[in-house]
Amino acid sequence: MNLSRSDQINQLTWGYGHIALDLVAAGWFPYLLVLKFHHLGGRRNTVIAQMHREAERAHRWLCERVWRNASAPSRRPWTPHWILAPDFPVAKGAKVSARSALHNLVPNDGLHLQGLAVMPPGGRLREPLDEHLGPSGARYCPRGGPLLSLTATPITSDLGYVHTYNFKALMRGRASFDDILMLPRSSSELDSKPRPAQDPWRHPVLVRD
Repeated sequence: MNLSRSDQINQLTWGYGHIALDLVAAGWFPYLLVLKFHHLGGRRNTVIAQMHREAERAHRWLCERVWRNASAPSRRPWTPHWILAPDFPVAKGAKVSARSALHNLVPNDGLHLQGLAVMPPGGRLREPLDEHLGPSGARYCPRGGPLLSLTATPITSDLGYVHTYNFKALMRGRASFDDILMLPRSSSELDSKPRPAQDPWRHPVLVRD
């Protein structure tokens, strides 16, 4: 389509945004999800690959808590959806101690995963996702493993803005299209496919198969 990179980013961002917005309109529950990691060795693409594997593992564990036989084809349309992108800490106006700044920035130069988690209604999980995970998501962070913390915050408004903000590393050239992770994965195309927005600057129209 000979789109500029900026237009491609807008199309991709809103395409994934359509999925989340459509699910929420159908009664699903959105959260801001943040995954932080212990220091991971290797080149950047190796680090991202390790983060993706850990995210997939945690997502799989969550699915098993939400549904019995979570891998059954009949469950797939009701699987929690995660849309994750690499993220870096942004300098804040508030003062922080040198020790706090060092703790937050040293592991992987602050690189972590952040994005949307959209939870289906029903299922075996009786508490909201943020309560289930707790302050650090320790039950999803095996001792000695790469994942340091997994936290969720309910999104009560401006879902489109939150989703777009999560893609800021892509917009600023600090991440690539391949760094975006959509879960659940499948060997076939996802039932909900990203759609190009008619106008990148217009609020997205909900479209779903």
